[in-house]
Amino acid sequence: MALPELLIDRFKLKHNIGTLLKLAATQNIQIHFVTKCLCAWRPVVEAIHEAGAEYFADSRVENLATIQDLGLSRMLVRIPMISQAMDTVRYADLSLNSDLTVIESLSDAALALDCKHGVILMVEMGDLREGFLPEEVLDIASRVLNLRGVWLAGIGANFNCYGGVIPEERQLEELVLLAGAIRERFAIPLPIVSGGNSGSLYLLKEGRMPTGITHLRVGEGFLTGIETSYRRSIGDMYEDVFTLRAEIVELRRKPSVPQGKIGPNSFNEIPVFEDQGNLWRAILAIGEQDTRCDTLSPKEARIGFLGASSDHMILDVTLALRDFKVGDVLEFSPDYAALLRAMTSPYVTKKLI
Repeated sequence: MALPELLIDRFKLKHNIGTLLKLAATQNIQIHFVTKCLCAWRPVVEAIHEAGAEYFADSRVENLATIQDLGLSRMLVRIPMISQAMDTVRYADLSLNSDLTVIESLSDAALALDCKHGVILMVEMGDLREGFLPEEVLDIASRVLNLRGVWLAGIGANFNCYGGVIPEERQLEELVLLAGAIRERFAIPLPIVSGGNSGSLYLLKEGRMPTGITHLRVGEGFLTGIETSYRRSIGDMYEDVFTLRAEIVELRRKPSVPQGKIGPNSFNEIPVFEDQGNLWRAILAIGEQDTRCDTLSPKEARIGFLGASSDHMILDVTLALRDFKVGDVLEFSPDYAALLRAMTSPYVTKKLI
């Protein structure tokens, strides 16, 4: 046993994939399953594929390169870099785009590799991350259609990520109308109208997804079992696919307020403490280099988070329901941010169970 470790429940993961695929099929929605939080770790992606997923997406071409033989399609969901145009075309058949110069570079790369690359034009619908303005899209589409190395696969929009804007029927209906205008103007099929990410799943769950939205990009939703607009459960999906385990390395009763002049901590923050008297404090061998400690949820009741440094997390176990000792292992449910960092850290052992 190498700690800290992240346990991934294969059965629960595959159940979530199957549930989401069935829900999407009722409304004719295609899903690209986003593997970036998993760093496209091969054993997990294989399990996702076994559950029926055929379309994968990631924000890193390096990750897409490791799963080339899985599924029918691989999409790059971060705006491609010109410096990675060749690898983007080599490892992704589709990419999200919001800059014509980048698309021209992708076209050149595709011609050099003797293939065609699918381009999805992102449209700015309020969240203020990537996207062409709606009034630009018809002109940009015309220019893309004149490039020999790419084909116009669709249009899409992003929500929730930068501005926290929640996707609503109004914006998605506007996206559908814009897709219709492109089809009419240029007489092309434009199969993909991508209506967002896990934040759009509440509309899918409630049967309110506008007709004409054909596609979603989903990561957090199938990993955590919740939609990200209102943080509510999605059907009967599991919310505890992942368990993070860490070991106690010190257990002592100490004051709750440091003694001495307070300055910046290891992250250049000035900490503030509440005097709660003496507390039983457990130090665990896991820290901010391994995960996001403050968003971990202990699986045992009446345990409080006190703080963390790069390598240690400090918990208040004064009121815990069992007596701990050094060497005991505590289990936590990670949220998406904690999961992302834990999967990325080489110091956290990953285990599919």
